[in-house]
Amino acid sequence: MIKFFRKIRQNLLNKNKIGKYLLYAFGEIILVIVGILIALNLNQRNEQKKAEAKIDAIFEDVLTELKNDINRSTEMIYHYRAKDSLASLVLNTNLTYEDYANENSSELWRVPISWGNFNTSISAYNLLLANMDAIPSKYKDALFVLDEIYNRFRPFVEEYNKVIRDLSKRIRYDFEENYAWYNESDLKNNKDAIEYRLSNFKYKNKVKSYKTEAFDHRVYIEWYRFYSITAFKEISKILNKPTDSSQFLVNYKTLDEYAGIYVNDVSPDSKMNILLEENHLLLKKEDEEDEQLLALSSEQVFFPFNPINVLYRFNKNDDTGIVTLTEYKGHEAITYTKVNSDK
Repeated sequence: MIKFFRKIRQNLLNKNKIGKYLLYAFGEIILVIVGILIALNLNQRNEQKKAEAKIDAIFEDVLTELKNDINRSTEMIYHYRAKDSLASLVLNTNLTYEDYANENSSELWRVPISWGNFNTSISAYNLLLANMDAIPSKYKDALFVLDEIYNRFRPFVEEYNKVIRDLSKRIRYDFEENYAWYNESDLKNNKDAIEYRLSNFKYKNKVKSYKTEAFDHRVYIEWYRFYSITAFKEISKILNKPTDSSQFLVNYKTLDEYAGIYVNDVSPDSKMNILLEENHLLLKKEDEEDEQLLALSSEQVFFPFNPINVLYRFNKNDDTGIVTLTEYKGHEAITYTKVNSDK
């Protein structure tokens, strides 16, 4: 190719056609410039693809961390709901000596002195922050949700990790310093230890303090989990990642089957309405003005964002098509049946 152009240039010079030569030379320069620009553009595109591939890989790591956090948060939420039920028993019911002496009462004894840290993962998100300028605009919505997770709710989760840990340690220290029975391996047979838990107002105050702080911690974990699921769905969609194996996600068809009016099986006058809006379930009771957002725990189990220690479990009978909703409040279970759910 180069020899060909040189030959044309030499022929023009030999024939003393300076004008045509200059025009040819100018055209040759233009071709060279265009070639350089094309090469630069191709190189820029290749570099851009490499940068986007790097960002996509980081977001895949974010997905992994989100999934781990969601699963761990589910465990913590159930842990705190169980703790809340036990604390309510201590504070609001007449527990007996036999309740504490029972061989299965270990968790009842441990209400205010055990804790669990919800340690979140943030390495991949920090890597995203370090490459913020290279993140494509398609991730704009996902970045907004991630900012809510890591900069709004995570600090509260971390703070209450410490609050619960320090409170439990202070209670343990008080037992250690003031009660001889604390060092015994099995307190179920210790009369003094049981009487302390049954009648000492200071113990009830300790349990109440624990219950209050644990509730606050659980609420922040629930919101952390809710936004994490939202981010997981958004990022998975962008990366074309399948989510069928994720137990904390439910497809729209299933949610649509849950939506409708439910009637109390025992008291037909008592009803609740399950609404589906923007891929989220909302619960509306007849005697309440506000709707409650139901956060997903598993395909059938949901919990509301409110102070009540409640779980809702949906169940569809594959043979009859009837859908039921059971409300678990403490140790009480109330079942509702969806109106016309068999049609």
